[in-house]
Amino acid sequence: MAEYKDYYKILGVSKTASDADIKKAFKTMARKYHPDMHPEAEKAKWTEKFKDLNEAYTVLSDKQKRTIYDQVGEQGYQDYARGGGASSRARSSAGGNPYQQYQQYSYGGNTGGFSGFGGAGGAQAFGGGDFSDFFQSIFGGMGGGGFSGFGKNFGRSAASGQAEGDVEAELTLNLEDAHRGGNMQMTLPNGRTVTVKLPAGVSEGKKIKLKGMGNPTSRGNGDLYLVVKIRPHAMYRLEGEDLYVPVTLMPWTAALGGTIYVPTLDGPVKVKVPAGTHSGKKLKLSGKGLSAKGSLYVTLTIDVPRTLTKEQKDLFTKLAALG
Repeated sequence: MAEYKDYYKILGVSKTASDADIKKAFKTMARKYHPDMHPEAEKAKWTEKFKDLNEAYTVLSDKQKRTIYDQVGEQGYQDYARGGGASSRARSSAGGNPYQQYQQYSYGGNTGGFSGFGGAGGAQAFGGGDFSDFFQSIFGGMGGGGFSGFGKNFGRSAASGQAEGDVEAELTLNLEDAHRGGNMQMTLPNGRTVTVKLPAGVSEGKKIKLKGMGNPTSRGNGDLYLVVKIRPHAMYRLEGEDLYVPVTLMPWTAALGGTIYVPTLDGPVKVKVPAGTHSGKKLKLSGKGLSAKGSLYVTLTIDVPRTLTKEQKDLFTKLAALG
């Protein structure tokens, strides 16, 4: 079994942290440790760090995942790893085996369910990165994305105007997955594996039709419509097909102008900053939004160093005298 991961420690929060505290901690640390914010030579190190942050947030920001994680606990997990299953303490607090309880949650319980994403897509495609063996040992193949529960008659009735037997189900994606698109595999409740083709830049509310995958009727099966939902992102704010991202500048770059690296969903790009830039100025990068039709709006803020060298202090003193 994999080594136990303390998600609270990874995010730097207490076990009693509120949802708001967890979200705030993740945003702060994600901006600090995002690979695109570091030199190319150091990306591999920060990529692993960021994966841990993403995984911790995936669990602690979800009420049911967090409950199961807390119920299992480190000791319960160690007992399970040694072959004894979850500890009696964990079983008692969960009202049963927490692993089984989570399986009912993730796969729909008595209402049916699906076996998660498989094949090359898997958790990486829908979960924003490779989830660790520890995560998989507790939460299985659900990853960080997925559908609402499916049953024998799964999903919810489709919108009016659609045929009998048509149903809708929510497909939750990370921003990077929605931007990239591609072929993803999923397994339906009847055990059939199908390929879902996601268009690059698929937007919130978009419906993806799977013909003949709906509920049975006297005339055959209806269609299944997957309604896309995109998770909030730690770095970017999404509005339609446009993205917004904050980037900090050093005072001398703002005053003199220069070149900075701006993180985009396709990797960092060089952007020229004009001399005399003020805090709050926005730069528009066309074609760098969720889709090629969207734009990335960069909001610039000036960051004053918390500590200065003697030489820097002398220079700022001279500037103050000139001003």
